[in-house]
Amino acid sequence: MPFRPNPEFRRYINGVVLPLTAAIARVYGIRESDGAYPLGAFYTDNIDSRVWRSVGGIWYQPINAEKVANRRVSQERIAQFAEGIMSGREITLNNGSVVIWESIPDAVAQLLPAPQ
Repeated sequence: MPFRPNPEFRRYINGVVLPLTAAIARVYGIRESDGAYPLGAFYTDNIDSRVWRSVGGIWYQPINAEKVANRRVSQERIAQFAEGIMSGREITLNNGSVVIWESIPDAVAQLLPAPQ
């Protein structure tokens, strides 16, 4: 059963959004046919349309794939978020906040590809 941060944490751009997006790519990969990420399973609304375009269902394609790929996020932090996706383990952010996770509903989780 995969997990996503609780809604209040999904808004933290540098603290959660960037490492979570990188962790999603690490855990589930990027769809080969169009470079899309399964972001919709993790972000239920407010996916930045300046950065992402919906390509159907839970899948979002970066408008500038190179810019998304070149985001600076520590590999350690990405690994922590990847673990959080798989286990729901809490993560303490640099500002002291603790990211709490919730189960992704089964109907949505079934849309995710198998973890890599």
